[in-house]
Amino acid sequence: MITEINEKIKVGAVFDGNNIKPKWFIWKNNKYEINETTYTWQTKQGEIPMLHFSVTNGATLFELSLNQKTLAWMLEKVSTE
Repeated sequence: MITEINEKIKVGAVFDGNNIKPKWFIWKNNKYEINETTYTWQTKQGEIPMLHFSVTNGATLFELSLNQKTLAWMLEKVSTE
């Protein structure tokens, strides 16, 4: 089941050149460790470049996005079985 969330979150990420690897995020006072990034893609909201990450903690799939202009992270969706 996919649930739309669209909430700001705090993310710990490793920046390695042009690569960004989210490692954990905090949502509703809970810290979620990221075990794997399963997919990444880019879009634009008007003129603002956005990076999207499909990540998992081993049990749940999350969609995160990064506004490359403001550097704000969002939890877009949560997918559970």
